[in-house]
Amino acid sequence: MYLSAVASAADSEHLRRVLAGEDCIKCDLRNADLKSAKLAGLDLAGTFLERADLSGADLRGTNLSGAKLVKALLRNIQAKGASFVISDLESADLTGSSLQDAEFTSAKMAETLFVQANLARGKFERARLRGAVFEQANLHGATFAGAKAPAANFEKSNLESATLSRANLSGANFAGANLTGADMTGSNLWKASLRGAELRRTKLDEASLRIAKLPSDLSEVSLCKATLPDGSRSTQGCD
Repeated sequence: MYLSAVASAADSEHLRRVLAGEDCIKCDLRNADLKSAKLAGLDLAGTFLERADLSGADLRGTNLSGAKLVKALLRNIQAKGASFVISDLESADLTGSSLQDAEFTSAKMAETLFVQANLARGKFERARLRGAVFEQANLHGATFAGAKAPAANFEKSNLESATLSRANLSGANFAGANLTGADMTGSNLWKASLRGAELRRTKLDEASLRIAKLPSDLSEVSLCKATLPDGSRSTQGCD
């Protein structure tokens, strides 16, 4: 048990380097206490940060591509423009964080928490987001093209002008979300809930809406060739 505990602790030299403002590629910072650390602009690509506590840290422009952040605490971080490309953030907590323009392309984020986070213009292309929680998050202009987000929770989030085309959103919850001007062309929304969502100028062309829960007013939605909840094919917006 003792050896296991030592093996899972952060490397003291790696921790010293990071706290001194030095780049630390593929370093071992598992379980590290990095609360409120000043890490802006550092290259931490491939670093092991499982269960590390980075709450309140400054990660603006930091490169965390390929990093392991499973179950890490990232609440209230400042990470505008940070890169999390192909990182593993499964079950990490980013509640209340500022992540404008951050890039999460092809990242693993099953059950990750983004509650009330600012993710404006965030890039989530091809990301794996099963069960991720974006409740009340700002996702204005964010891109989720080709993402896999079954059972994700977008309740009361702001997705105005967001791109969610060709994404797997089966069983996702968009109740009360703002989807004004969002592009959901060709997405799988099987059994998804859009009750109470704002759907003005929203594109749902070619989308699968089988068994989905939709608002009663879809007059401003483009549904050309979309499969409706009853299995019929829509021609609305095909003009």
